[in-house]
Amino acid sequence: MRKISLLLVVLVICSLNFAKAQMQVLRDQATGNPVMTNSYPEVKGSQYWKEFDKGSILFTEKDTANEVVIAFNAFNHTLEYREGRDLKFYSPGRIKGFVLNSESSPQFYVSGYDIPNVGSNRFVELLVHGNYTLVNHKYKIMNNDPGATYGSQRAKAFSNVEDLYVFKDGKAFLWKIKKKGLVEFFGADVFALINQLSEKYTLDLKEKNDIRRLIMLMNSGNN
Repeated sequence: MRKISLLLVVLVICSLNFAKAQMQVLRDQATGNPVMTNSYPEVKGSQYWKEFDKGSILFTEKDTANEVVIAFNAFNHTLEYREGRDLKFYSPGRIKGFVLNSESSPQFYVSGYDIPNVGSNRFVELLVHGNYTLVNHKYKIMNNDPGATYGSQRAKAFSNVEDLYVFKDGKAFLWKIKKKGLVEFFGADVFALINQLSEKYTLDLKEKNDIRRLIMLMNSGNN
């Protein structure tokens, strides 16, 4: 009985130390300003891609804060996190990335990819990493709300946008299935391979999951 009690004490101490270390990482790394809780009260919808949930913040390959309450602000393109009662943010240049924990499919976001006409100051969802890397550039734009009544103050609404990019040797290609663009980026031989794989595996090259599977097949070499 005494051994069991001692073991429980050790486990509790270890858990407290781990939690303290995670929060210390946040305190040491945090340089962002506090976030207003409701920055867009007159806009329909949310600036967040998904609402706040537990996830992980990747500062470096060795330093990660787990079980942190975070949300991706896809309008300002920042990661927001809760530390006690404070709401703060990281811009893409301050952290390596983050993981949005979903029970079915966690989403892994990274920074540093140079998006054409936008730059590298973005978080992108990493879908496939390899010889060909596939990322999903997610962001929100503010449009006129077609459902707003005349004279309504909430005349604006957030809309989701997703652009898939393939990276190869530092060059980026906005995924479009037009032959000319595919041949210019991949070359004639790889374009023929894309057609072969899409027919063999019945891939719809307009669907994100099928595009992801295609890039994975191309990277594996087991065609």
